[in-house]
Amino acid sequence: MSIENAAARVIPQSAARHKPMSGWFLACVVAAICIWGGNWPVMKFGSHYIPPLWFAASRFLSAAALSFAIAFALGKLRLPTRAEWPVVAGVGILQMGLFTALVTGALHFVMPGRASLIAYATSIWVVPGAALVLKQKLNAQQSLAAVCSYAGIAVIVLPALLHADLHSMIGYLMLGAASLSWAANILQIKLTPGVKLDFSLLPWQTLVAALPLCVLALLFEGGPVFLLDHRSWYVIAYTGPLATALTFLIVLQMTQRLSPVTVSVCMLGVPVVGLTLSSLIFGETLSPDLLLGMGLLCLGLLLPALPGLGGRRVAFKA
Repeated sequence: MSIENAAARVIPQSAARHKPMSGWFLACVVAAICIWGGNWPVMKFGSHYIPPLWFAASRFLSAAALSFAIAFALGKLRLPTRAEWPVVAGVGILQMGLFTALVTGALHFVMPGRASLIAYATSIWVVPGAALVLKQKLNAQQSLAAVCSYAGIAVIVLPALLHADLHSMIGYLMLGAASLSWAANILQIKLTPGVKLDFSLLPWQTLVAALPLCVLALLFEGGPVFLLDHRSWYVIAYTGPLATALTFLIVLQMTQRLSPVTVSVCMLGVPVVGLTLSSLIFGETLSPDLLLGMGLLCLGLLLPALPGLGGRRVAFKA
């Protein structure tokens, strides 16, 4: 779960100086994609014995502790400027805290493979949002991408609608709200192009996400008694320090070294890995409707990154 794609699109293409991708760096990129994809079945596993709010709070609290330590060791620990604080708050609250809390709650109702596909489909909100908020006109390529994204979501959710599965629909609604939360943050970032999102802001973003989640968790879920279960420590170690703090180091390097198009295509691997692992671990069926929906969503995410029909591109998260 990340700001890398939106941040990459904030930096003008003409200003980018992309470094060649070494074999070691390529291995790090593949590792980051696999770690993020693996985070979905890990969250599903942890949701059985960690309450949703505490799950999200512990993830970002542990990530904040590690990212503060890393930033201090690298000499990059600093206070955000006045112009940076609104974006720090937006990322921490919308993209990290609210998004993760909703996704973790949704995993009580739906399988992680479908969940990862819907949560990553922020384009269904970014497309109309860019037209209304950013006053961007969609070209034919972007319009086709939007149609593919909407069709993909419809195909994935349709089985629950046809079978009147209220249990699944609750999960889908939570995932839709999570996707909307992330999309709102993308639009916020696009409205503040002067703020560069680098690693020095990550400790504060994770802290902003963690603190309100801890308060809400204490109010609604009581004390963190789940910590008495040793399994919770393994889950938190994966989702927090590994899948949030350390992986962000790699992804931020991706945005500095690679083009936004390459970053977008790379990030398409995350839900694919999540879906594959979910099918292997939880027996989630790769049904024709799920494969069709995944194909349509991937097409909708790839189309805006392809050269072709001209016009300004809308910032999609992949």
